[in-house]
Amino acid sequence: MLEVTEAASSAFRTFLDRDDVNGNAIKLVAERNPDGETGIGVQPIDEPGPNDIATSSTGVVVVLAPEIAPSLDGAVLDARTTDSGADLFVRAQTA
Repeated sequence: MLEVTEAASSAFRTFLDRDDVNGNAIKLVAERNPDGETGIGVQPIDEPGPNDIATSSTGVVVVLAPEIAPSLDGAVLDARTTDSGADLFVRAQTA
């Protein structure tokens, strides 16, 4: 299962608290980047779909689209603060 750090949870809470965002959970989906590579996109949602995989981290529900869940199994979703906001990234779990 994907582990979501406190830093990533905090970034998601900040995102969901914005007035222009509708949703009470975050869904991670496969998304094609401008360079043509597949990355992870973030979407606000109200409810997980029937095949989605949901987990909760520090008060934030994070939902994985079924097509990306296997590739994130055992990974860590983390965030770091930048001048333009939070930068989310995936890393391997450390032993």
